Amino acid sequence: MIENATRPRYKAIVEALERAIRSKQLYPGQQLPTQRALARALRVSVQTVSKAYVEAQRRGLTTGAVGRGTFVQYARINQSESLAHNRGTNILDFANLAPVVSDLHLSALKQALINLAKDPACLLERPSAQELALHRQSGVAWLERNGIDVLAEEVIITNGAAHGVWMTMASTVGIGDVVATEALTAPSIIINASRLKLRLRGIELDEEGIIPEALEEAHRREPFKLLCITPCYNNPTVSLMKEPRRAKIADIARRYGMLILEHDVFGPLIPRRPKPIWHFAPERTFYVSSLSSTLMSSLRAGYMVGPATTISRILSHLPVTESMGNTWAAEVAARWIFDGTADLMIDRQRKKLEMRNNMVAKILNHSDVSSHLHAMHIWLHLPEQWRSRHFVEQARSRGLLVASPESFIVGRAAEPHAVRIALGDTNREDHQFAQGIQLISTLLHEPPGPIRAVY
Repeated sequence: MIENATRPRYKAIVEALERAIRSKQLYPGQQLPTQRALARALRVSVQTVSKAYVEAQRRGLTTGAVGRGTFVQYARINQSESLAHNRGTNILDFANLAPVVSDLHLSALKQALINLAKDPACLLERPSAQELALHRQSGVAWLERNGIDVLAEEVIITNGAAHGVWMTMASTVGIGDVVATEALTAPSIIINASRLKLRLRGIELDEEGIIPEALEEAHRREPFKLLCITPCYNNPTVSLMKEPRRAKIADIARRYGMLILEHDVFGPLIPRRPKPIWHFAPERTFYVSSLSSTLMSSLRAGYMVGPATTISRILSHLPVTESMGNTWAAEVAARWIFDGTADLMIDRQRKKLEMRNNMVAKILNHSDVSSHLHAMHIWLHLPEQWRSRHFVEQARSRGLLVASPESFIVGRAAEPHAVRIALGDTNREDHQFAQGIQLISTLLHEPPGPIRAVY
C-alpha cells in the first residue's frame, strides 16, 4: 500500500496510521515503533518516517517527546461534538446488548434534558431512598406492567439491574455460601457472585430455562439458599420459561426453603408476558428490573422489590454500594413512565425487534438458531466444523464482533459450540445490520481457516 501510493509516502503513512486508530487496531496510549524501526519495516527513509510522525502529531493523532517515544494520542473533544458521535464505522458490533434507538428516543431525551435544565437544583441534592416518594411511585407503575403488585414503600430504586443483583446477594447470603443459577447466565450474576466470594453452581437448562428436576437434584447434592434465575429471555440462550414451570420452580423453592432472585430485565419486551415467578412465591422472591435494558442503555435506572421482611435489610446495604439510584436517571424514568413515553418506547422496541428477528430468520434460514420474536439477541448454534472460539476469531478478522459463550459459563462447564448475536443499537442502521447477518451466514458455511486480521 505504501510502495504503490501515488501521493507522497509520508502522507500515505499518516493516512494508514489514522485508519488503524479509527478501526481500533491501534489504541490511545499505545507506543509506536521508533522512526528507524518503522523505516526499516516499510523500506523507506528515516526522513520520510520522521516527516510522517511530525504530520501525525500536527493532526492530533500522536504525541511524544525526544527520548520518550511516540504514542497514539487520546481523543480530544471538540466543543461542538461529543464522544457519543465517535461511533466506529468499520466494525459491525453484534456482541453488545443495547436497545435500538429511534428518533422517538432522541427527541424524548432531548426534551427531558431541557426540562431538567429548568430546575437543575434538584439534581444537586442527594435524598435518601426513602425520600424519593414520587420516584418510588413510578416504580410501582413500571412493576405493575410486569405483573408485580406492591406498595410504593416496598420499591427500591437502583442504578440498573446489576446494582439490584448485588444488593440481593449481599443481603441474603454470606462469604462461601452456595448460590444456584443457570449453567449459562448473565455476566452480572457471575461477577457479583465473585466479588462477594460466593460459590456459584450452574443448573442444567433447556429451551424453557432451568430444569426443575435438575434443580432438585443439585440442591440434594449441595444445598443452597439462593437461586438466581432469568425466566424471560435468558442471556445468552434466549430461553423463555412458561408459567407452569415458573409455578413448579416456586414450589420447589418453598419446599426446600430457597430464596429466589428473579432477574427480569427483558420481561417488559414480551406482549402478554407470562406471570413472573414473584407471582407464585412473593414471600421469598426478590424481583429485579431495569429500564436500561429495554428503553435506553444510558438510562441507568431500575426497580427492585423483595419480601416485606427484607426491605430494611436491603436498604442498609445501599450506603456501601451507590447509596441510591442516580437522581437524574430516576427523574427521567419517572417522567417517562407517568407520561406514557416509556410505553411508546417499548412498543417501538418490539416492532424493531420483530423486524430484525424476521430478517435473521430469513437470512439464517438453514442455521440452528434459538430465538424469540421480541428478544434482543439470538443464540446461534454453530455447525459441526466450528468451535465457538475459532468462529469468534474468524468473525473478528472480518470486522464482525460476536459474543463468545465463555463469559456466560458458570464454573468449569464445557464451552458450548454457540455464539450470542445481539440485535440492538450497536448496529443502528438496518442495512448495516443486514450486511452483518449476511456475513455471519457466509462464514457459517465456510470451513474454518487461518486468522487474517483486516483492521
